[in-house]
Amino acid sequence: MTTLSAKTLNLIPGKLTLAQLRDIYLQPVSLTLDSSADQQIDDSVACVERILAENRTAYGINTGFGLLASTRIASEDLENLQRSLVLSHAAGVG
Repeated sequence: MTTLSAKTLNLIPGKLTLAQLRDIYLQPVSLTLDSSADQQIDDSVACVERILAENRTAYGINTGFGLLASTRIASEDLENLQRSLVLSHAAGVG
């Protein structure tokens, strides 16, 4: 029996190539996120924290999605909202 070892691809924000997408599709691939993304991630976290601290409404952060976009989600339910969003996208078929 032959087993394929996973190739490691380092993803750099803004630099994803068609060749990398092909590799991800065709073979076992282990993905890493380049450290150049760290500052962008930190900036995004700070932005979301500001929105919440200022009690502003922001789609998908503290509202429902789609037809429920005008429904404000209670602060104590936000963690569950985000977790459910990730899980709903992780349940793909195919």
